[in-house]
Amino acid sequence: MSVHFAKIVQQARLTFDQRNVIQFASNFSCLQRLMDELKLEDIQVSPEVVSKRSFNVPEKAPCTFIHIYECPVFSMSVFILAENYTMPLHDHPLMHGILKCISGCVRVQSFSSIKDEPPSGSVAVQMSQPKQLDASSPAAILTPKENNFHEITAIPGGGPGAFFDILSPPYDSPLPAFGKRKCSFYRKTQGLAGDLILERIPTPLHYYCDNVLYDPPQFLKDNQA
Repeated sequence: MSVHFAKIVQQARLTFDQRNVIQFASNFSCLQRLMDELKLEDIQVSPEVVSKRSFNVPEKAPCTFIHIYECPVFSMSVFILAENYTMPLHDHPLMHGILKCISGCVRVQSFSSIKDEPPSGSVAVQMSQPKQLDASSPAAILTPKENNFHEITAIPGGGPGAFFDILSPPYDSPLPAFGKRKCSFYRKTQGLAGDLILERIPTPLHYYCDNVLYDPPQFLKDNQA
C-alpha cells in the first residue's frame, strides 16, 4: 500500500467534508501539495496500461478510463490518452478539481466563465495560459469559477499521457435547481463583439473510452464496504 496515496484520500475526505468548510482553503492547499508529489506507482496502476503497447492494438479506444474511488463528496479517476489525442472541451459544473499528470506529457487548455451565470447552451469565457504537464509538474487546479472548462491533449512525441484527478462534488451529484451534475461538451466560437464563446454540443463521436478494472488497496476497499 502507498502511504502517500492513503494520505491523499484522507486529506480529500477532510477537505471536501462540508463540516470543515471554514478550513476549506487551508485543507485544499494541503491536498494540492500532496497531489504535487503523487506518482504512478503510488496508485498501484500497472505501467503497462500507460505504455505505447497498450494503444497499439486493433480497435483500441483513444482514451482509457480507470475508476479509482467515489464517495458522496468526491471522486478519483485515471485517464490515459493516446499520443496526440485531445480529450474534447468539457465542463465541471460548480466543481473543484485537481489534475496530476502521472505519465507522459499533457497539455491542458483551460477557460473560465466571464459571468457568474447558471449552466446554459453557451457561455462567454476567458482563455487561460495553457499548461504543459509531465510527471514532475505540479498539479493543475480548477474551481467552480476558474478554469472550469478545459481540453487535454497527450503531447505528440511523449507517448500516451496519463493523469489522475480528484473532483468534488462528483458528476451525477445534485446541482441545485438543475438536477444531476452532468458533463457537457463544447466548441469554441466567436461572439458578435469578438468575445470567445463556448457552445454546448453533443458528445463528440471520436471520444469514447475503454475501461480498465482497478484493484484498490485494502484501505479503499474498507471505505467502500
